[in-house]
Amino acid sequence: MKATPKPRLVRSVRLPTDASGPFACSWSAVGDCAVVRVAGAIDVGTLTPLAEELRHVITTKLPRLVVDLRRVTRMEAAGLDVLADAHELAVANGGWLRASGAEQWLPELMRHTRPVAHYPNLADALPSYRRR
Repeated sequence: MKATPKPRLVRSVRLPTDASGPFACSWSAVGDCAVVRVAGAIDVGTLTPLAEELRHVITTKLPRLVVDLRRVTRMEAAGLDVLADAHELAVANGGWLRASGAEQWLPELMRHTRPVAHYPNLADALPSYRRR
């Protein structure tokens, strides 16, 4: 059985200067998946840095990723488009994108817009941690 490596911080995006509030986005590898952790508000000032980070991880690191939204304080509707576009890019690169840990309103909103798989927590979203 192949051991799953411990998560480690590999790269972070700096705070955008035009963000309306605190925002952070970083990623780490967990097994053969990437976990992108997002914190703060996803709004007009942070959509581009988020999209760029997701694109960077998908195209240069791992096309299978989970976007951890537990620490997102607010998300504009355009944030769903960023996630859906990243999902399409991940699929085109042989992977997938899953969201985890968002407030209850986000999965409900996702069901009525462009679909992105959502899991209640990070452990459920990562294949290496799922119970068989």
